[in-house]
Amino acid sequence: MTFSFRGVLADAVTLWRTDRDLMWPIAGAFLFLPLLGLFLLVTMSGIQLPEGGDREQTREVINTFLLSNLGWMGLIIALTEFGGLVLLSLYLRRGETVGAVLLASLQRLIPFFLIGIVVNTLVQLGTYLLFVPAIYVFGRTWMMGVAFAAEPTRGAWQAMVRGFQLSEKNGWKIGFFALGLGLFIVATALSIGIVIFAIAAPLVAGSQAAASLVFVPIALLVTVSWVFFTLVRIALYRRLGGSINGM
Repeated sequence: MTFSFRGVLADAVTLWRTDRDLMWPIAGAFLFLPLLGLFLLVTMSGIQLPEGGDREQTREVINTFLLSNLGWMGLIIALTEFGGLVLLSLYLRRGETVGAVLLASLQRLIPFFLIGIVVNTLVQLGTYLLFVPAIYVFGRTWMMGVAFAAEPTRGAWQAMVRGFQLSEKNGWKIGFFALGLGLFIVATALSIGIVIFAIAAPLVAGSQAAASLVFVPIALLVTVSWVFFTLVRIALYRRLGGSINGM
């Protein structure tokens, strides 16, 4: 099936403008707050990356931080995964109340999380070959989680098969599109983040409490980027023929 990436982006913008009253409380509770908690956790832990960018030492510092905060990290991952599933379900399962979507998402969270692990594993295997094959694998698997969220009667395996079918003959296009969009979003967010830190640095003056407040707009920026990327996935899923419930 042919489709227009410009049309996908236009659809995502339209989705952005609809159901804002429902979307933002969910994004705030299950994306913004966990991300802000992560930033504060990193700040309060006093983690210091080695100078010179030594990879081995950097990996050791990060692993030590993760192991010492395993419980918090698990909670943050669970909340953000849940938030991602709820956002997908909110737009793809029309006619259901927010309460029903929240309950269904909670019941289906573990399979959704496992699909994410399978997708990440496949992409990682692609990177071991070369970077380019990983892009194709990503393009063929990007719709799997969306397909799972779209229909409550679809199991994890059926959703992965469905997502693979939807990307047929479009693996490269979807992969490069998602990669390009992701890089653009990350570059834009980093640029804005650098400006925020540059403005806030003189005002913080070594105060940890003041420094923590700087992470509020950063967490909001990441949340907005996450939400829009999710809406692009939904718009692409619908364009590929996966729309349901009259959408």
